[in-house]
Amino acid sequence: MATLNSHDNWGTPKELIRVLDEEFRFDLDAAANIENTVCEQYLSQEQDALVTPWTGASVFVNPPYSQLPAFIKRGYEQSQEQMNTVVMLIPAYTDPRYWRDYCTKAHEIRFLTGRLSFLENGKKKTSARFPSVLVIFKWFPGVCYKAPNIWTWDWRAEVA
Repeated sequence: MATLNSHDNWGTPKELIRVLDEEFRFDLDAAANIENTVCEQYLSQEQDALVTPWTGASVFVNPPYSQLPAFIKRGYEQSQEQMNTVVMLIPAYTDPRYWRDYCTKAHEIRFLTGRLSFLENGKKKTSARFPSVLVIFKWFPGVCYKAPNIWTWDWRAEVA
């Protein structure tokens, strides 16, 4: 696995995870460490999520940004191979090749309203310099390709 850069360990805001977990009930975090995992089962850098199967019904991934193309490809492939749901939190850049090749095969894409404040060492950082998007891959029997449902989602309206 490649050496991580400073953006690779940014933790997902707890408020966003709470809202997503209510909907998806995550049972695996496919790119985490003990400090930033969003559920009990997780794949660490040492376990190498790019080769280890993403078993579980509902998988969350805030991938290391230095490996975005590989993780997005893996997310799509694992949703099909494991017949599960994979929810990926990534920067909302639609021009890279991985967007065309894999994100457009998602069941759903949610462009998040506002900029997220990721966590570093458990503490909120300033807002990200980029917008974020959730790419949701779901397996359906017999469906090889489906145009995604695309939303602009103000997830903060869900926080009570």
